[in-house]
Amino acid sequence: DPGEIASWGVMSTPALVVDDGVVVSGRVPSADELSDLLSDR
Repeated sequence: DPGEIASWGVMSTPALVVDDGVVVSGRVPSADELSDLLSDR
């Protein structure tokens, strides 16, 4: 839903939201970066 995506302040996709916050926007994170992002939560 474009409206919901915009409500997060995301200007380009893809984007990843974790725990009510945008952690990556406009690119696809590497597997290592994704693992780090999720393990830090």
